[in-house]
Amino acid sequence: MQVRRRLAVALLATIVLPTGFLALNPSPRASAADEKKAPATFEVYKDRAGEFRWRLRATNSQIIANSGEGYKEKRSCLSAIESVKRDAPLAPVREEE
Repeated sequence: MQVRRRLAVALLATIVLPTGFLALNPSPRASAADEKKAPATFEVYKDRAGEFRWRLRATNSQIIANSGEGYKEKRSCLSAIESVKRDAPLAPVREEE
């Protein structure tokens, strides 16, 4: 789990952070105007097991990150999104062999 979380945070820091979206948008729900300008969108959905998950889609609809795990409560899923948004600006990028 820690490796997945670190990978997601590092991925977000290298792909999404340069656009400034994560640093400027701390709210889990963006307005319609923000969504049109945003370089990526967090989607919250229920998986087949009935758990909540999130995925991050780029403007070209490609999934660039996901939760890697399901959450029993939607609140926990939204909290995980906020954690990624908050922690990504501080995440170093490490190459592993």
